[in-house]
Amino acid sequence: DEIGVYLQKKNVSNDPEDVYENLFEYLSQIISETEPGSGGVLFTPWLHGSRSPFEDPDARGMFFNIGLNTGKRKMIRAVIEGLGYQLRWMLESVEETLNCNSKIRFVGGGAQSRVNTEILADILGRTIEVPFDPQNSGALGAAITAGLGLGMLSSFEDAVGRIKTMYLQEPDMANAGIYNRNFSVFRELYNSNKKHFRELNSG
Repeated sequence: DEIGVYLQKKNVSNDPEDVYENLFEYLSQIISETEPGSGGVLFTPWLHGSRSPFEDPDARGMFFNIGLNTGKRKMIRAVIEGLGYQLRWMLESVEETLNCNSKIRFVGGGAQSRVNTEILADILGRTIEVPFDPQNSGALGAAITAGLGLGMLSSFEDAVGRIKTMYLQEPDMANAGIYNRNFSVFRELYNSNKKHFRELNSG
């Protein structure tokens, strides 16, 4: 049972026989073995309030719809899916006023996980593009800006051509019904609880 990794403080990459490079990779494997939609369990990622698409410093995170058959694997996957629902809500809000590219570029540490990318593609219903070394995209952007300022690059278009795509992740539309249903409930969780958040957390 993977809970032993935490209780024993076992490093999953210490033993040459271990197939995982780190705990993050191990968790990704666990998440991939759990069904899409996490059995109806939802997680709201407002641990420090929310700034977008709604601003509410009193909003907080919660797990919703937990039952006797809810294990830690569903809860772990629900966390990743909750982040995806929040990103979808933000994207839909932006698209009310702006036209967005149908392809979404995914960067940062979370983009190192293939299963994170699959979940995000399915929730958004969009193609996800992951560049090489996505965890270093911020540093690459800074280097590009410096290169433009120093005249080492001629234009942003020139710089974009130097950014190579590692892979594209297409959404699995077989999961659309599950994620659309869960996303609808996810949004209503805020609307139904914002009064309670205010009562518990304001002041």
